[in-house]
Amino acid sequence: MHDVPHFQEAGRINPVSPDDRLPEAIYSKALDFLVLACVDLVFTHRNQILLAKRNTEPRSSWWIVGGRMVAGEEPKATARRKAQQEAQLDDLDASRFQYLGVYSTCFAVRHQAPQQHGSHSLNITYQIELTSEEKERLKLRSDEYDTWQWVESNNVAVLINAHNDIDRALLSILNDWQSIGNIKE
Repeated sequence: MHDVPHFQEAGRINPVSPDDRLPEAIYSKALDFLVLACVDLVFTHRNQILLAKRNTEPRSSWWIVGGRMVAGEEPKATARRKAQQEAQLDDLDASRFQYLGVYSTCFAVRHQAPQQHGSHSLNITYQIELTSEEKERLKLRSDEYDTWQWVESNNVAVLINAHNDIDRALLSILNDWQSIGNIKE
C-alpha cells in the first residue's frame, strides 16, 4: 500500500503551530468556504478496532480518532501528533502508520456557529496495530470523547446506522482495513 506524498519547497516558513487557532468568528466563516484537511487513525489490536463516541460536532457519535492538520505539517507527523494528543500514545514511530485511504466527509452540522452550515473535510486515514501494552495504556481525551470501546471487526455494524451517510463512511474505512489483510487472528 502506498502513502500520501508530501512535498515542501525549501524556504517555506510555517507561521503557525499546532496550538495556534484562528479567532472563532474567522474560523466559522472559513468553514463556509474551505475544506478541512484531517488525519484519522484506525487503532487496531488483532481483530478489534477502537471506536470512540465523540461528544462534539461535527460528529457526536461513533467514529475513529483524529483531527485537523496544520499548514505545512506532513500527514504522518499529524498522525503521530493526534495519537499523542487524542490517545496519550506519544511513542509511536511514523513507520507503523499504514495508509488506508482518503475519505471525503460532509457533515450537516458543526460545532461552530452557524451550526446548520455544517463542514466538509478530507480525511487522510491511517491504521496502526497496537501492542497489548499500548492498547491498555491508550486513554482518550474526556473533553472530546464520551466513551470508547474495542469492537470485533464483524460487530461494528451493531453500533452504527447503515442508512446514515457518515456511518457508511465508517463502514467503508473498516472494509478498506479488512481488504488489505490487516486483521490478525
